[in-house]
Amino acid sequence: MPELPEVETVARQLKEQVLGREVRGLQVLDERLSHLRQSHSLLLGARIQDSRRVGKQVALSLACRDGRQRWLLVHLRMTGRLLLVEEASPARTRCRLELDEGALCFADSRRFGTMVVVEEEAALEPPGLDPLDQGCTPNRLKEMAASCAAPLKSWLLDQHRITGLGNIYACEILHAAALSPHRPASSVTLEEWRRLHRHMRRILVKAIELCGTTFSDFQDSRGVEGSFGALLEVYRRQALPCNRCGGTVVRETQAQRGTYWCPGCQG
Repeated sequence: MPELPEVETVARQLKEQVLGREVRGLQVLDERLSHLRQSHSLLLGARIQDSRRVGKQVALSLACRDGRQRWLLVHLRMTGRLLLVEEASPARTRCRLELDEGALCFADSRRFGTMVVVEEEAALEPPGLDPLDQGCTPNRLKEMAASCAAPLKSWLLDQHRITGLGNIYACEILHAAALSPHRPASSVTLEEWRRLHRHMRRILVKAIELCGTTFSDFQDSRGVEGSFGALLEVYRRQALPCNRCGGTVVRETQAQRGTYWCPGCQG
């Protein structure tokens, strides 16, 4: 599933590609998105004013002809892709937004992604703290985790606490910070939160620079795969030696997800 770096990549690319373009038409090709047809007349003639990430969603800001601001929210989920094309739609396109130049296609082979038009900016507020926001500080993280005995990795993946992190980057951040995924979140000291926070920012920023990580389906808005996978230290490296301590990377099931870590330096 696309995580923060992948969604940020798409949002930034679309900001360069579609700002100022006018919506000329809407083709809904999947009945699971049939609710979008109700917004067809509202979207016609709208100008795209902004593209940004909200948690794990791409938000396109639209200046509509009736003078109101609306937002098109797209959650890519497992296999969703937002692709800017000049002519033909890619395979498994679920929705096509015709523009005055080209079209923006939402392709999604497993059909888990969502696309919705919202009229209130409050709907853009993520449920938790964004790890790249200025308000995300080591002190704030420690305060939030103070009364939580849940394992640290599970705590990081709770979107109502930290919005945008997923399994890949949680594993990588914990390894970089030399913290066990099984540690109770409340037991992490302020100095450890500082270390985790520093590596979290570093890893996410680097992943964005490399357009994220692709294992199977993710492509950016140009149809290019992310290349951060070459820098992964533990994710999907079970049974291989840890690049830091030489120990063996293991894979465990934690809260129904695969956890990759090195007991040698994260124990």
